[in-house]
Amino acid sequence: MGELTLAEWERKNEIASQKIQHLLRVLSKSKMLHVLYTLGMKDGSARFSEIKESSTVDSTTLSRRLSELEGIEMITRNEIPTSPPAVEYRLTDSFDTVKPILEALLHYGLESESN
Repeated sequence: MGELTLAEWERKNEIASQKIQHLLRVLSKSKMLHVLYTLGMKDGSARFSEIKESSTVDSTTLSRRLSELEGIEMITRNEIPTSPPAVEYRLTDSFDTVKPILEALLHYGLESESN
């Protein structure tokens, strides 16, 4: 495969830029990082009720944040056929790609706090 033309490179760059901007908009929403942290502490998988009791997020906001994370493919949603019905959320490989960046930002924030 040959090198990209300038037009092809610009198109790919624009698509990547839009995807990054969308990701940042979603991740910067209130309580979003808290939800991801809670899932991470639960070995990457937890039921709605487990996330709720481990966080300070109300049910409506938690439901929205989980839906948004599912929309950007950071988590998957699996309905469990129990009585009453339950839903389990699991971090995806896409999250694994973003995780080191989020960890670096956390370390930056913690470092800045001590200065």
